[in-house]
Amino acid sequence: MKRAKHNRRWVFGLCLWMILIGPVVVGQPDQDSFADDMQLLEIESRMLDFYDQLNELSAQVPRAKTETELTEVDRQATAVDTKWNTYYQSNQTEIAADDSLLQIVAEYQLVRQGLLDSIAGKRHLNEVQKGFSEAESFIFSQDSAYTRLYETALEYSLVKSLAAQLEKVQGREQLLFAEIQSRYENAKNWAQEVPELQTRFPKIEEKYLELKNTSEKIQDMKFKPWIQRIKDYLYSIAAVAMILMFVNVLQAKLKTLKQARENAKKMRQMMNKEEDDYPTI
Repeated sequence: MKRAKHNRRWVFGLCLWMILIGPVVVGQPDQDSFADDMQLLEIESRMLDFYDQLNELSAQVPRAKTETELTEVDRQATAVDTKWNTYYQSNQTEIAADDSLLQIVAEYQLVRQGLLDSIAGKRHLNEVQKGFSEAESFIFSQDSAYTRLYETALEYSLVKSLAAQLEKVQGREQLLFAEIQSRYENAKNWAQEVPELQTRFPKIEEKYLELKNTSEKIQDMKFKPWIQRIKDYLYSIAAVAMILMFVNVLQAKLKTLKQARENAKKMRQMMNKEEDDYPTI
């Protein structure tokens, strides 16, 4: 941008010098050459103006917070590029014959590609942030739905004649969890792609695991006679008791081992002390 503005000031200054002072210095200038130079200066000025407009639009992309703002920048960039192409085609012969003008063409194309890439990147970032927020909101809003599904499935599992209704509830739950699974995976991928989303993902994962646990319980439900339910309950209590007993035994063994190590350490220290106190000849 600074280069373009500097060049324009140089162009206008040169034109003014040629108009006011040039004839005095050179006497009778060649009119055709003078006209050609003026035409090239005009072409350069117009091309640099398009170049500056693209640079100004490029600076607006990071500040575009909404899709509407980004679309407006994209629309303006397309309009500038259309005008550029029209002007370039009408002056293609003169541009192709001048190295300075060709350099401007090359710089313009670089800025144009950078602007397009910037718009595409910003648009993708907006879509990722929007999709992540939607997935986050959807997953956290399923608590009440899963509470109803679990309670309904539990009620149907208590009556043998309601097995068909239980299967329907389980079918609905499968479809819902498939949606949750899909949104969770998307949120996980987006969090890996965008660092600023990583701090929000652990809570999503925690809620997802809670829903997954409830989903597994719902899918495992089936009719059982009361006597079988009582047995299962007692078995679960027994299993917990065995686990606790194992843990207690393990803790006792570790405590004993730790005490034995401490006693051995003290014994070694005493023996070393006795050796140091033994009189020498």
